[in-house]
Amino acid sequence: MKLSIISDQISPSFEEAFETARDYGFSCVELHNAWGKTIEELDEAETASLKKLLKEYDLSVTNIASTVFFVCPLYEQDEVSGFDESFHVITGTVDQHLAALKRTCEIACELECPNIRLFPFRFPNNRKPPFGDGEDFRRIQEAMLRASDTAEPYGVTLAVENCPYSHLPKGKMTLDLVRAVNRPNVRLLYDPANSYRAVIENVPERYRSETLAAEAEQMAPYTAHVHLKNYHYDPSVQPKPFVHVPAGEGDIALADLVEILKKNGCEAALSLEPEVNKAGTLSSMKWMMDQFS
Repeated sequence: MKLSIISDQISPSFEEAFETARDYGFSCVELHNAWGKTIEELDEAETASLKKLLKEYDLSVTNIASTVFFVCPLYEQDEVSGFDESFHVITGTVDQHLAALKRTCEIACELECPNIRLFPFRFPNNRKPPFGDGEDFRRIQEAMLRASDTAEPYGVTLAVENCPYSHLPKGKMTLDLVRAVNRPNVRLLYDPANSYRAVIENVPERYRSETLAAEAEQMAPYTAHVHLKNYHYDPSVQPKPFVHVPAGEGDIALADLVEILKKNGCEAALSLEPEVNKAGTLSSMKWMMDQFS
């Protein structure tokens, strides 16, 4: 399994991020933020500059971490918003997001990247949970089928991430979506830490008791990309008791889950998304190389 890291987790500067990744032994990166915007907004000249930098640092790209369908209303009346100014996103309707996806496919082809991350729609501020069942699921499935059609001519794989801010925060929920879509170019971006920290009230009852080990075993054959990060649950920290910690620490036995994925046929890249400070990111990078290289 290739080892990767989301470049802006190291630094918003590509030069600094790429140099650090290379110095720590990484040969691959994942791309999201790019020069103060999200990567699907890059024009041809910017894409060419990025390609030149990647070649200079001898790095390949495992995944384009787009924000397609994240800040996008699932229903016309939905009120959705971003959650962190440093996490650049595109906005607009489903049609506008699909247009952005087309451009992202062009970027992926130019950078020789096999995967593009999609989101199963951010949950709204003005509807009550749980989310992701019934009509929610049907609409998400319809959007993913349209996305599949958009991406098909480009030969790239769409990887749907189980995101705690989305309608489908649990891995098993995105697995059911990918099975329902049933297209070879729509797979999973599995983030076990996102499953772990999903807001339980947002999740339909039948998905609440799945263990991470059981989930990973089921996810493995459908997974195109993996994000690794860790949390420590501290109920004294409110309103967000799931505290980010370096990847080698925390409550989640990431190495055990990776072994389960491998044993069940997953060959996806492992991409570090530590979401901690610089020192924690560097220690996470060292842990990852020591653990899996």
